[in-house]
Amino acid sequence: MHQSSLIAGGRHTRIRARVTIALLLSATALGLTTAPTAEAASTRGGAIARSEVLARAKDWFDRRVEYDQQAVAPDADGAHDYRTDCSGMVAMAWHLPSTDFNTDSLDRRSVTDRVDRDDLLPGDALDDPADGHVVIFTGWIARSAGTFTYIQLANPRSDMARGTGNFDSPRLAGHPTANYVGLRYLHVVDD
Repeated sequence: MHQSSLIAGGRHTRIRARVTIALLLSATALGLTTAPTAEAASTRGGAIARSEVLARAKDWFDRRVEYDQQAVAPDADGAHDYRTDCSGMVAMAWHLPSTDFNTDSLDRRSVTDRVDRDDLLPGDALDDPADGHVVIFTGWIARSAGTFTYIQLANPRSDMARGTGNFDSPRLAGHPTANYVGLRYLHVVDD
């Protein structure tokens, strides 16, 4: 190889490096790059951000965890197993210290506060202790119309599912809408 070819190759390498740096700086300035995602910040029974509650529920949804009251599945980090039913899914999403919670025990002031339906925020729950079902509230579609979205681990026929609900509808997730109460985990934090 001739020396002039080596010099030209080095110059092209430097030019490519400068162009790459310029493109990266431009992309960063325009907001086209994102910071790496943070690992889970919560610990079992500790403070948890609403976004992490939703991410933990979405993890089970994405993994298509199947409903089975006699079975368990690991949480997103694989460190803890939770019962694979509706209240187990909520316990997992909230990163509760135990999988022994059910629709009755989730509605205890040592774990949650009741909140008005109009005050629900993503990561809260809608609990029907009378019929034994609970869902994670994921957000409002139209608060004034009472329309919202949720995620649930429902039953062996539908397993993990996303749904749309309305407080004026007679049924929510197959249960009487009037039975549902809003619950907010005591250690959930806004983010």
